Amino acid sequence: MLQSDDTYRHYLRQLPEFCDFTGDEFAKLTHDLSVKTYPKGQVLFDHGDPRQRFYYVIKGVVRLERQDETGNFSFINYVKAIKGFPYRGLYTDEDYPYTATALTEITIASVPMASFEAIVFLNPLVSRQVISSMSQLLDRMENRLQKLVTSSASGRVVQAISIFGTDMGEKTPEGDILIPYPITLIELARLSGTTRETAGQVVAKLEVAGKLTYNKKHFRFDPNDLKI
Repeated sequence: MLQSDDTYRHYLRQLPEFCDFTGDEFAKLTHDLSVKTYPKGQVLFDHGDPRQRFYYVIKGVVRLERQDETGNFSFINYVKAIKGFPYRGLYTDEDYPYTATALTEITIASVPMASFEAIVFLNPLVSRQVISSMSQLLDRMENRLQKLVTSSASGRVVQAISIFGTDMGEKTPEGDILIPYPITLIELARLSGTTRETAGQVVAKLEVAGKLTYNKKHFRFDPNDLKI
């Protein structure tokens, strides 16, 4: 079990996003390391707050959400364990571009954003890792927009389940996808831009058709067979 700051430092040092830092760089980066555990629903920061820390999810899932100017459309992304954020706005933004909320109970590490940006700038290997992470994020966002741009509410629900699988799913020995985090129908409705009732109806139809299981708020499905 992870307990002390030094234990967390050792743990983080082994991970892809930190292993390319030199020893001196990593020491400077984690000098002001903060590791905290938050309950589900805890807001880490709001859209527009000063962009002061870079976060890394050790356990759980964080929801990133931003509404458009009308308040009628939400852009939602999820960050699961062993992933960092925010990459958006590096070197350009002074404020956070979205609100970060604990979707589950989370354990999260953070370091000063200024330190992270300064060290990334000087280390080509780390810069390459950051660029790769940003490229993957952009690719996922483009695919997401393509999937959710449909007038069919039921179609959006199906695509939202697929997105959960991409963002949070784990492949099982049988070859299907298990989402090891509890996902409520309200969260599903939120991502798909529909009501809880509609989301529940679509999930029920998929279960009856044998396309997925939804047990104790955990989804399991074959992404190649997820359709109604």
